[in-house]
Amino acid sequence: MTLKQLFTSTSLIILLLACSMVSNASEGKLKTVNLASDKIRYLGTNYVYHTSPDNKSLDNNILDNSTFAHKQVSFTRHSQAVLALPKKSSNFNSDKAQTNAGIAMNFATDSNALELSFTALPKINRGADIALYENNQFIKNFKFNNKKKNFSITFESQQQNAISEYKIVLPSLANLAIRSLRIEANSRLTELTTKRKAKYIALGDSISHGVGQGSASYLTYPYLLADGLNLELFNLAVGGAQVSPPTAEMLTDFDDIDLITVLVGYNDWNAPNADIKVFKRKYNTMLDSLLALHPESKIYCITPLFTKRNKSKNSDLPIQAYRNVIIALVHEKQKNSNKISLIHGDKISSVDNLRADKPSDPVHLGIPGAKLFAQQLISIIK
Repeated sequence: MTLKQLFTSTSLIILLLACSMVSNASEGKLKTVNLASDKIRYLGTNYVYHTSPDNKSLDNNILDNSTFAHKQVSFTRHSQAVLALPKKSSNFNSDKAQTNAGIAMNFATDSNALELSFTALPKINRGADIALYENNQFIKNFKFNNKKKNFSITFESQQQNAISEYKIVLPSLANLAIRSLRIEANSRLTELTTKRKAKYIALGDSISHGVGQGSASYLTYPYLLADGLNLELFNLAVGGAQVSPPTAEMLTDFDDIDLITVLVGYNDWNAPNADIKVFKRKYNTMLDSLLALHPESKIYCITPLFTKRNKSKNSDLPIQAYRNVIIALVHEKQKNSNKISLIHGDKISSVDNLRADKPSDPVHLGIPGAKLFAQQLISIIK
């Protein structure tokens, strides 16, 4: 080989190596996806907000990658009108209501590497526990303490070089906005092939909101119940809530509801303003709204669960008196509807359901207890 041939050959090898390095670098580079894309579903909420830092709505058709920077998507579980009500009308704390319980992001892509970035919005934040599912299989969870305002999760597809469907389940006791979704430069979002499921609405207080299961929506009994019945969860429960007729009336915004569960009454019994007559009136109003708005939906009223608390802080009445109100009201409604049912919550729960990590807690379910309770409900409702 002549010196000229050797030089030419060496130059060619260097050029090929350089091209290969550029190609690999291109494959490894991540691009930002439009969070308003119609290829992304936001599950568990009717109220989705695409905003920029100046809080202006975004154009869903913008495709220029550079314009996505610092734009985010956030959510509420309740309408702005209901959240704006005074507490004496809504019967819950609107700050506690503005967490992500049950909300999830759903999309499909052929990207091998992915990155999601979040920001914690103000008010309630007991830490973030985010669950990753790929093709309906739980892969892992990511935990962040409440001191973290901005953070990201990165993960690799379990099905390399193939299209996978992802579900990212947001935390129950924090309010996160999604700042960005990034996928490989040579990949794309694809159409979701699974159909959206019928809705399950969970109404209630902190037991249904998820207190006792960390800040993990995917460990709460409503999430497990929805999963067991193949429904999409809309968790409208709020820690500290009493019976909330406005939340029931808000269901005028919802369609395709298959199931509604109502587990409320403990806070009404234990409240400073405890009044069993007021409780009966509000519970009756709530049921009338549910039956009128969604007459074909199955409604299960669950009486207050087992509790270690023997006496209300502010009433001489036992909690059984509040259970009896619910029992009587449901029996009355059953005269005109075969869609409403009663579940005796205290008969399908016990001390074994309560938190082992906090024995002083008289009412909240632990992680095993929430799972056990969900299994009980599945066997009754299925």
